[in-house]
Amino acid sequence: MYLILYNPISRNGANTNIVEKVVKKMKKKHESVRVKSLLEIEDKKEFLSNLDPETKIIIVGGDGTLNRVANEIRGIENLPEIYLYKAGTGNDFLRSLKNKKKLTRIDQYLINLPNVTFKNEDIVFLNGIGLGFDALVCHTVEESKKKKNKLNFFSSVFKSLKNFQPFDFEVEIDGKRQRFEDAWFVSIMNSKYFGGGMKIAPKADRESDTLEVVVIHGISKFKLSLFFPLIYLGWHTGIKNVKVFTGKNIKVFSDLPAYVQIDGDVYDNVLELEARR
Repeated sequence: MYLILYNPISRNGANTNIVEKVVKKMKKKHESVRVKSLLEIEDKKEFLSNLDPETKIIIVGGDGTLNRVANEIRGIENLPEIYLYKAGTGNDFLRSLKNKKKLTRIDQYLINLPNVTFKNEDIVFLNGIGLGFDALVCHTVEESKKKKNKLNFFSSVFKSLKNFQPFDFEVEIDGKRQRFEDAWFVSIMNSKYFGGGMKIAPKADRESDTLEVVVIHGISKFKLSLFFPLIYLGWHTGIKNVKVFTGKNIKVFSDLPAYVQIDGDVYDNVLELEARR
């Protein structure tokens, strides 16, 4: 038995059509299939814990959907077989696995995840978190009434570039603290990619026991806009205004309240956070 769980809001509402295609494919293989919206399940941990052990889960959605599922099933000792059907707009999680298949088994990647704490939140993350410019871009995309796609993302990048003011912060990595001024963002990555294919942390590996910290600071808006395309190739790390660190416990202290994005989901007015691997 396969149970398809999907987010009807993800991918601008197009997931319903994708689910129908998946159901047809499974039925052609003479598989038994059920479909349920994730929005209809109040307690996903209880729901999955009470499933028949033979039931296999197919999640249809993107990085945001997967992050929310990972947090809501946190602590389940024996996960069922869980597969992800590529359906979001970013898909950085699947990109990091270097898997071009539409359907990928992922339950082994949903355990022992890093977490971040701030204010009263405690959230596990799959790809990474960012404080500053990248989070403002995600916020701008969320606020836009346009569809979520590559064109709208780039439009949001340039709109955010115009409005963003660099900030000062301190970062403490495994007990060693340093200060950065005129920073654009600090990213704490469990994987190489964010923003739909931007290779922000080329050496990050979700199977390692450390996180990659990337800081971009002391650069003008004009220069940032010029080297922004280099991030897609991972060629930005050699630039003097980019600093890369590795650690297990990372604390960030911002001088001003800032946006934070976690796997693309945005939180505002954050002054301090701590990420752990």
